[in-house]
Amino acid sequence: MRIYRALIVFCSCAMLCHAQATKTDQALLNEAREKYDAPFNRNLQSFDCAVDFSWKEHFTETTRVGDEGTDEELEKIFQPIRNRVTVTRQNVTVSSGLTDDAISKLPHGGMAEFLLEHAVQKSLYTWLPASTNMILPNPATPVSFKQSPSGYKLAFKMQTSDVEMVLAPDMRLQSATLNAPQSDHFETSFAPGQEGFLLTSWTMGEDGNSERGHRLIFTYTYQTVDGVELPEHVAVIRESHHEVWRYKLSDCIVKTSK
Repeated sequence: MRIYRALIVFCSCAMLCHAQATKTDQALLNEAREKYDAPFNRNLQSFDCAVDFSWKEHFTETTRVGDEGTDEELEKIFQPIRNRVTVTRQNVTVSSGLTDDAISKLPHGGMAEFLLEHAVQKSLYTWLPASTNMILPNPATPVSFKQSPSGYKLAFKMQTSDVEMVLAPDMRLQSATLNAPQSDHFETSFAPGQEGFLLTSWTMGEDGNSERGHRLIFTYTYQTVDGVELPEHVAVIRESHHEVWRYKLSDCIVKTSK
């Protein structure tokens, strides 16, 4: 009787393992995609936030070039500028309430303001693929999943180039490599959120160079606004220029579809 019961347990386990082993690559891709938070694929239409940034703190960890302005100019002219950013599933728009022509008439051609706007745009454009679930191949893409000691390897073609992604056992994306005449590589980290994995860092090479000292590193923490998890503290590190841009998104207004 004990042997019979043991056989039943063994057969049940074998059937379960066989079912798991025979999951199709497309089923695994769909399973992976469902694990990520993608607010723009639900009902988020846009969000608009104030950009809190301190020039004084910025230059405690950033090498000064000189075209940003003097301490007095930064404190009296640039710090009072109140920037807001509007993010949709396709665009990131930073607004200071000033036209580009008005900014260019500020000291040093308004370079400080233009640099800040660029850092905010670059960091949120980098975040967008995770918010729209475009960080992984779309469901119709032919893919190949292989188990590895570290989790999974996901391979597919993008146009004429081969792409290989490395995923952890829980299917968090860890890195991706584009094998092409101009190869590319990036690394990511994710944290659990209310609706799925949230992007917490994205590291990529600058001008195709991914070695230390030539990387762009973006980091994100999150806040919940009207049930949607949005970036709160964002940092951009540009190693080659010893630049660090840190800002906070506050006073956020969320627009959703019904």
